[in-house]
Amino acid sequence: MRTLARLAPALSVIAMLSACSDADADADRADDARAPADPVATASAIPVEPDGGIGDGAGPPMAVADTIPARFRGVWDNAEGTCAPASDLRMDIRAEEIEFYESLGEVTSVETEGPDSIVVSLAMAGEGETWTVTSRYVLSDDGAILTPYETETNPRYQPIPRKRCPS
Repeated sequence: MRTLARLAPALSVIAMLSACSDADADADRADDARAPADPVATASAIPVEPDGGIGDGAGPPMAVADTIPARFRGVWDNAEGTCAPASDLRMDIRAEEIEFYESLGEVTSVETEGPDSIVVSLAMAGEGETWTVTSRYVLSDDGAILTPYETETNPRYQPIPRKRCPS
């Protein structure tokens, strides 16, 4: 009994300390519940698709350059055109510019959508005026036909496919 009497003060101190530490732990848990979640700790990895997309169903971002790929370069004319410089639908596509019948466009950007499709922005000049234009150029599988498309929501013109002229 005497041993129990000597242990009583020590046991009561241990009981008080454990009660305090439980209260502190409960308070910490309550504070954690009210605190905003750490975005880094709770963020999940973004899945990556085989084609390089980020798992949202969209393809990878387009590559941007300042020159037109070699596959698109050359002289192009309407299917019935002569490929002569006087042909009004003739286009001479070079790395950094496109020459049209009565105007010249300097490349400001080229977005590669795929091996057969690019979007080209041009700073145009011709007949005393300047303007900008952005067009999509799509090559046929064999590279013999180039079809330019307007990129505006309401295109003003129907696309006119062009044949590749002999070099």
